[in-house]
Amino acid sequence: MIQYLRQLFSKEPSDKPSLPIRDTRTLSKKEIEYVVNELSTKQSNYMNEIKSGNIIADEADVQFQQLITNRLTTNLTYRIPSLDIELAYLNAILKGKKNIQVQYHLFHQLKENDTAELTNMIMNQGYSFVPTVGYLKIG
Repeated sequence: MIQYLRQLFSKEPSDKPSLPIRDTRTLSKKEIEYVVNELSTKQSNYMNEIKSGNIIADEADVQFQQLITNRLTTNLTYRIPSLDIELAYLNAILKGKKNIQVQYHLFHQLKENDTAELTNMIMNQGYSFVPTVGYLKIG
């Protein structure tokens, strides 16, 4: 609260948004630029870690990282409202959490005609639908 008041009355607006972000549409242009830059930096660092062999990741992991980063960047750039699951992921990334427990199923991993599996994932296992990515569960 005190940090928010300091930012409110300071002469220069901060580029870094106060966390947790509750609505991406309320961010200023500078804050959006900061967040997009952070997402891009984290994405390139992740790819460099994979190339150097420090992280072992399969093609689905790489594809998930690219899809979720593109989705968040697009939402921020065009001020599209973000889903709660996207905000949770974004806040975890911006807080610098390295070991985020993320489970996902990309669209191409699911059979189109198996609605029982989709219903089970959403209702019983707590997955959330994220357009253009698939189904995501944090925690």
